[in-house]
Amino acid sequence: MGKFITVSMGKYTNIKTGKLDANACSDDGQYPFFTCAKEPLKISSYSYDCECVLVAGNGDLNVKYYQGKFDAYQRTYIIESCDKEKLNTRYMFYFLENYIEKLREQSIGGVIKYIKLNNLTEALIPLPPLKTQCKIVDILDRANILIEKRKIQIDKLDLLMKSQFTQMFGDPVTNPMEWEVEKLFKLGDVNRGVSKHRPRNDPKLLGGKYPLIQTGDVANSGLYITKFTNTYSELGLAQSKIWEKGTLCITIAANIAKTSILDFDACFPDSVVGFLPYKNTNTIFMYFWFLFFQKILELQAPESAQKNINLKILYELEVICPPIILQNKFANFVHQVERQKQILQDSLEKLERNYQSLIQKCFRGEIF
Repeated sequence: MGKFITVSMGKYTNIKTGKLDANACSDDGQYPFFTCAKEPLKISSYSYDCECVLVAGNGDLNVKYYQGKFDAYQRTYIIESCDKEKLNTRYMFYFLENYIEKLREQSIGGVIKYIKLNNLTEALIPLPPLKTQCKIVDILDRANILIEKRKIQIDKLDLLMKSQFTQMFGDPVTNPMEWEVEKLFKLGDVNRGVSKHRPRNDPKLLGGKYPLIQTGDVANSGLYITKFTNTYSELGLAQSKIWEKGTLCITIAANIAKTSILDFDACFPDSVVGFLPYKNTNTIFMYFWFLFFQKILELQAPESAQKNINLKILYELEVICPPIILQNKFANFVHQVERQKQILQDSLEKLERNYQSLIQKCFRGEIF
């Protein structure tokens, strides 16, 4: 650690957990309610008023910083500095953000992994003088501000494209422009993916050269699916089928009605539906149409161990049908904005790589 001494976190911190069940939240509450999710919920009352770091004790194991009034779920660790002249709370936040992978490695349990108190109290934190801690915080804060600004710029471009859609076509749910409507199955080929082999996760199906797209890949993509994490072997391909580049992928299980367009030929299982438009329908137009209907379709999905909708629901969806020339004009606008968005995405990825390098150097004592 260079010139930094290291101490166990338990020496300079007070660590406790929240007391509430996860269902204690209130949609109209005025205080943050920290659970193990990445984003806090809301609650009407508070039990804590302090500056602290919050660590999700199970599931995602994320780290948050907060100062003010709040409440917390019973598996959320609340960590305060006992001596702010020795340990800056925000410095501790950045340390734990960097340390989170080690906590994940230390987590135990079956379906839901969790950490114990000693995983935090025994963590060795580099402890430079307070002045150096404050400098490190300042550097990392400024780096984070740049990253957040870039994310906001990207989000604004997403909003711009959605705004352009409503400007050209109106709200597709209420159809104020009174476009003709047609059922989805009459606008293109609508078919489920294929995964005949059981069990689905048989290792013999995987590890080949054929890209395999699953519901998470669709849900975590933007307009286009540009990467994949799994592949099918020859056996995997034999029990599935290849969908061509340009197919609109629609999830019907777990993630409901999330969509993205294939940027390469790929296979996908029967939890994903493929849509290939006929000549009077534009795929990009359909992608944005689904953005307006995704929440509606999600609410229609029956409650079960895993939410899902059937193919018939998709077949019967009524879609507005503006002239194809207008749909294509919108798609050209989207292409232009996507080019700008890609520039910002590349910049964001560079900023995030630099941030990761910077935080490593800070806690190795290589900067001060």
